[in-house]
Amino acid sequence: MDISQISADLREHHYCHRRNFRELIEIEPGEENSFRAYWNNLVRDEAFRAYTHRERRILRYRLSPSRQLHINRDAAFKSPVTYAIEYRQGVNHLSYCEESFIDHSLTRKLLAVDLALIEPHLVERAYTIDIHLFRVRADRQSSSPTTSGIHQDGLDWVFMHFIGQYNTVPVVSELFTSESEHSRVLNFPMEQFLETIVVNDRELYHRAGDVRPQEDSAPAWRDLLVVSLRSVPADEEGLPV
Repeated sequence: MDISQISADLREHHYCHRRNFRELIEIEPGEENSFRAYWNNLVRDEAFRAYTHRERRILRYRLSPSRQLHINRDAAFKSPVTYAIEYRQGVNHLSYCEESFIDHSLTRKLLAVDLALIEPHLVERAYTIDIHLFRVRADRQSSSPTTSGIHQDGLDWVFMHFIGQYNTVPVVSELFTSESEHSRVLNFPMEQFLETIVVNDRELYHRAGDVRPQEDSAPAWRDLLVVSLRSVPADEEGLPV
């Protein structure tokens, strides 16, 4: 698999899906298991408690126009858009990720690959990079929505990296060219570690199915790492990170 080919696919189709994305990264013995373990220590997202059971942490960076990466430790996150669901709108005071996750070799390698892949599509502006560790959980006979229906997030680019799942009915990921069900261009369940969808959020819409237990006798969950990039307005480029 070649980064230049993925980049070409993004230019033509505004998305790509790679089951074998992990082939772009040299994963050493033990790295996968220690990386996955961080999803066992996430924190309930209280802003969405009325809508779903989602656990979460955030890691943030700012990418300068000269492509220097600066960490942003502000955990107060505000989505650029409003969702048509029941949730607490406004600033969401999230839990920041653990220092050891920031320094984890696989975190660093994965982010480097994502940035190398998307670089040809970035303009000469600053970007915010928000990295979300998500676990959507359903306890026994319940179900939990993964997303707020067919939607966009007000971003430029989104990487959806599959981490793992437990006792779940297959969760189907979908892409659309509009908010219409009939505009679907992709639908499938992600199942392999680091299987990845990259999507141009300005051009396409996305949705994922609910998390539901396969066996009612045990809880179910699905883990995802979402890396998003959003260009910073010109009047904000000089602000401190």
